[in-house]
Amino acid sequence: MLGNGDKAKAVHGNGAAKPEAEQPLRNLGVQDDGDVQAMLQGSTMLKLRSPRWQRKRILKLQDDGVTVHCESNGTFSKTKTFSVMEVECVREGCLSESLRKLAGSVQEGQCLTIVFKGGRKSLDLQCESIEEAQHWARGICTLQDRINNMSHTEKLDQYPLTVFNWPDQQIV
Repeated sequence: MLGNGDKAKAVHGNGAAKPEAEQPLRNLGVQDDGDVQAMLQGSTMLKLRSPRWQRKRILKLQDDGVTVHCESNGTFSKTKTFSVMEVECVREGCLSESLRKLAGSVQEGQCLTIVFKGGRKSLDLQCESIEEAQHWARGICTLQDRINNMSHTEKLDQYPLTVFNWPDQQIV
């Protein structure tokens, strides 16, 4: 049999074994950040497009500290992911056109819009609480800031596949 079945540990320069899932967050310095911890636990939200079109979504930050997993309950729907680096900005409140139309029927503090770079549509979400919306808005910004402050070498060490795919995404 190949391997020893202990894939959850990585040995580092000092010889200490540490859980693999904690390493990216530790490298970013956000393992103790409350907003990032809330994102790691995941949240159930409503994706909003109109008063009649509202669908449940489960968003969860993956262990790499960069990828957000967005799961829907549809039978034929695919699970989608996005990188926090694909996000142009996060707007709290009912600031998008779709959310402004719903301003009377939803609590403004529970809403947020994730605006993506490029041609991808923005994501209008209603969280279960105001605090949850704030966690996601601040958490995405925190992760973006930390990743932007990493050197190119640190990015290559931590996110080799992501870094190598960036040029491909720029061409498309």
